[in-house]
Amino acid sequence: MLLQTTARKVILAIIAALLLVTTGKDWFDFYRCGAVDQCLMDAGVLQLYTKFAISFLLTVLAFIVTRDSFSKLDAKILRIAFIFSLLADSCFNIIKIAAPDERALSNTLGIAFFIMFQVGLIHRHTRKSETDDKPGKVHKFLLIPVAGFAASLLGGKVIEPTLGNVMLVVVAVYAIFLITSLVVALFVSRNSYFPAASARLIRWGMVVFFIGDALVGLALMTGEDHSTLQAVAEVANNFVWWAYVPAQLMLIASCRKSV
Repeated sequence: MLLQTTARKVILAIIAALLLVTTGKDWFDFYRCGAVDQCLMDAGVLQLYTKFAISFLLTVLAFIVTRDSFSKLDAKILRIAFIFSLLADSCFNIIKIAAPDERALSNTLGIAFFIMFQVGLIHRHTRKSETDDKPGKVHKFLLIPVAGFAASLLGGKVIEPTLGNVMLVVVAVYAIFLITSLVVALFVSRNSYFPAASARLIRWGMVVFFIGDALVGLALMTGEDHSTLQAVAEVANNFVWWAYVPAQLMLIASCRKSV
């Protein structure tokens, strides 16, 4: 137990240091490049490494903290969810390092893995007992838009199956899952399965996560170089991880026996 506590403190300290490095470099690049997308991308390679490192450490932390979970099954679900989160961040960062010109592919795969992350969270937050391990009604409802968008793409009559359109469809599906996950989390306090402190962390964790994704949405709305829209996008991008990291930490902490 002492070793786990020490490991948690060390990981949290490293995450904090990496977040400060990431933020400092983001704002330095913005000061140097201004609202010029290509300049910022070329200058931001370090942040791709630090963000992946943070995501990896968050996943390691999830595996450590869940050893002290109030529920073995809850711990298992949270671990699986964080594996998908790591895969998503791997796409967002590692693919961009290996293939800088494949941003659309990187974003599409990353968002797709985050859909699976939200699926895991929705399943986790709708469980009502320790033996409740089957998908609930919410998952069946979510199959409707997924099937609809998939049919539109595969048919090719409504939506042409290009990479750009696939990305738009994946973003639309993710938005549905994210909003559903937020609503489920806000009502999780009505589910007596979770301790009160855990339910509170889940609610706030998803609220902050939603704010982070709203910032991601703004960051993706790029415009002409030096334009106000481009500046807003870059400023929003520089705040994303200040929402993302606390949100992930709250979701991780929500599994502990004593919060």
